[in-house]
Amino acid sequence: MAAAASLISRPDFLQAIDRRDLSVVFQPQLTADGQSVPSVEALLRWRRPDGSFIGAENAVAFAQSAGLIDVLGLYVLEQACSAAREWSGVTLAVNISPTHFAKPNFAEDVARVLDVTWFPANRLEIEIIESAAFENPEHASRQIEKLHAIGARVAMDDFGTGYSSLSLLQRLPFDKVKIDKSFIDGIPATRSVAILHAMIALVRALGMKVTAEGVETVEQQRFLKAAGCHYLQGYLYARPLPADSIPAFLAKYQPAPR
Repeated sequence: MAAAASLISRPDFLQAIDRRDLSVVFQPQLTADGQSVPSVEALLRWRRPDGSFIGAENAVAFAQSAGLIDVLGLYVLEQACSAAREWSGVTLAVNISPTHFAKPNFAEDVARVLDVTWFPANRLEIEIIESAAFENPEHASRQIEKLHAIGARVAMDDFGTGYSSLSLLQRLPFDKVKIDKSFIDGIPATRSVAILHAMIALVRALGMKVTAEGVETVEQQRFLKAAGCHYLQGYLYARPLPADSIPAFLAKYQPAPR
């Protein structure tokens, strides 16, 4: 990833933003019964004028190394909010880099984007990976409280892949936890099933919602529903879709419960 990112130049990157070569696609997140679509996750795509693609991880790695991660993060957030504004009742989940989340004015940046795009704050869910929260829990707590104050929600992404302290998880007021795909891949292995049961029960006991990502089979869906998972995301339901394909996808499902 580092080698690929090194092939990107700062002028190329800034020009890609200016020309909208960097775009956002959306992957639906369904209720565990597969009947409703309460939310979608925004994902970055970079297609160059010659038709070639640069992976999102490479784009993020370059932005990080070039000191442009805030620019990229706000660009993605603004593009996603603008596209999703008309999808009434659907929550928009946007992943934010730990570096951007660590900035003191992060919540204010989010509020400005919401004002510019006229996107309802109560339909925005900011996703951060667990290391972003646990490296500085005091700062994370302040940021989450600020985001809650403007009406947004916060989810911990990739739960289980870092070094979570259960006491800190209890302290930080997350609204949702997303279980990493690596755990879902293990179904129906006995150890994976036992770990998932424990993780889902723990998160629910703390009063948070649970999303499982990387769901690809009916067997996984049935297990996760029975285990108490609230939401599911993965290729079983849909690959990431361009914004103009989302309304037709939503029309196939009943309205999400409020």
